Amino acid sequence: MPESRKGLANAHPGPIRAAWQAGKPARNAWMTIPDPYLAEFVAARSELEAVTLDLQHGLFDTRAAVDAMRAIELRGKAPLIRLPGNDAALIGFLLDAGAAGLIAPMIESASQAQQLVDACRYAPKGRRSYGLTRGGIDPKTDAFALAEEVVLFAMIEAAGALEACARIAAVDGLDGLFVGPGDLGISLGIGPGQDREEAEITAALARVSQACKAAGKRCAVHAGSARYAAKMAANGYDLVTVWVDVVAIGASLAEAQRQWTEQASRS
Repeated sequence: MPESRKGLANAHPGPIRAAWQAGKPARNAWMTIPDPYLAEFVAARSELEAVTLDLQHGLFDTRAAVDAMRAIELRGKAPLIRLPGNDAALIGFLLDAGAAGLIAPMIESASQAQQLVDACRYAPKGRRSYGLTRGGIDPKTDAFALAEEVVLFAMIEAAGALEACARIAAVDGLDGLFVGPGDLGISLGIGPGQDREEAEITAALARVSQACKAAGKRCAVHAGSARYAAKMAANGYDLVTVWVDVVAIGASLAEAQRQWTEQASRS
């Protein structure tokens, strides 16, 4: 690691890129509950490479996101952010605060993907304003090298985006495409859902994977279970969500109720 990067490994996508360099998928946890203790607990108790904080459909605001990113970094995992939109000001704020990567929702064209990249890069490559906060605490930080290492995914969540996925994947500076099965299912007329086996979604996943491989990029997918995530990793997906906070808590509560009812019926 270059001298300018020492002491910063936890703040950047080192675990993700290390997995990719080793020919392995990067495993991701997904959080909607805005609690830094929970974020630290998940990062500390798992062997995952990344933890994503959901600012689109989760309850995180910017303060909660910064606190959770700090906790995730403390435990050596890469903090990712699912953005609420393709907003350059918010993108700059989160990168300045130490986000290791961004997942941008509802990208439907190469031009929108280019806007994402531009918001993450300094001139002349982009239009990001200079001014690191947490990301620049270490005085040896090379802000420009750091900006190049941020992991960037454009979400494919609409029929139009699926049609344009090869052009989106080809955008320079983008790491890859991230399939959002819920919104994509709605757009394709089959409704929302996760861990999907419908022919339309299976074909879409294959099409996105092929577009990424043709462009030399990575493909990612959201999942509701580790079983489905492992299946997608076996199918060539490079970043997979293996744990979701509300899904896991809901399953745990249902199991507790089942055990209670089973024991009570024996008493």
